[in-house]
Amino acid sequence: MIRTSALLLCLLFLFSAAALASTSDATIVAPETLKLTAPCSGTLLPFDWVRGDSVSSGDILFSYQTNPIYAPDAGKVVAVYAAPGDDASRIQSHYGALAVIEPVHPLYLAASNAQAYDDDENKYLHAGEILYLKNGNDKGTGRVTSVSGDNYTVEILTGPFDPGDSVRCYRDSGHSNDSETGRGKVHRYPDISVPGQGRIVAVHAAAGTTVQTGDLLFETLDSLALPGQPLSILAGVSGVLSSVPVSSGQTVARGQLLCEIQDLSKLELSIELDEMDLPSVRVGDTLSYTLDAYPSRTFTGTVLRIYPLGTPRQNASYYDVRLSVSSEVPLYPGMNGTVTIQ
Repeated sequence: MIRTSALLLCLLFLFSAAALASTSDATIVAPETLKLTAPCSGTLLPFDWVRGDSVSSGDILFSYQTNPIYAPDAGKVVAVYAAPGDDASRIQSHYGALAVIEPVHPLYLAASNAQAYDDDENKYLHAGEILYLKNGNDKGTGRVTSVSGDNYTVEILTGPFDPGDSVRCYRDSGHSNDSETGRGKVHRYPDISVPGQGRIVAVHAAAGTTVQTGDLLFETLDSLALPGQPLSILAGVSGVLSSVPVSSGQTVARGQLLCEIQDLSKLELSIELDEMDLPSVRVGDTLSYTLDAYPSRTFTGTVLRIYPLGTPRQNASYYDVRLSVSSEVPLYPGMNGTVTIQ
């Protein structure tokens, strides 16, 4: 009789304990999310990242399209004032240009036909025609670039002439007097200034080199870019892209959100705990839980934190309680489970 009573008492105790236990829904979450924002304004190069893609720390996620600055004319680069990291506007304000190019043919004649041989044909010049030049024993060639009334301009192509020299022009390569079209003084064309705006991120010009029209000289980003701003934005952690609110080729503003990366190396179980069960749980408690993905297994975890701000729903408040998770099985954000509260 005594044994029977003891057995009944034990069963009653177990039944009472089971009756007092409750369950709460839970979800695997990644508590640490890295938000990447645009360090400066600019246009993103094409990319194919989408939400749900896995990334590794150091992966190139986005790259900026730079603003190219090309050589406006052919010639010799005689000075380069800008360096990577410089603010182009500041350099231009100080030096007047980012770089200076000396024209391929830096000298020209400002000529007149007032002293041409007395022949109507010699006084009628044509843009583009080649003339033969002479100053004492110095000889060369030039090309008429413009004509205005009795005056015309000759770009000097060859010859050892210097600014200030007085030069005679002929149609005949033998410099015969009856082919003289006039005379002029040698001048120098202004050097070609290379302007630009933004933060210099790359320099392709070097003093002493020869460039052609359209050659790439500099690349810039938005002027608010920091000195040394990299052209690519890297993933700072390994994880999964939970948000990619920008599109390929989009122009973005400084500080604009580019993506969010959930760090999969630090997962937790988020418990939706009813306010009635809240007094039964403390930080440091060990709770058991199951996961829908592994229905035949029961796991245990330690209560890490209890967020004090509840969410009202259906005449009750629910609190977010975080539990450590097991490393025995593969886990991913969004997995659902159930936690037992004693």
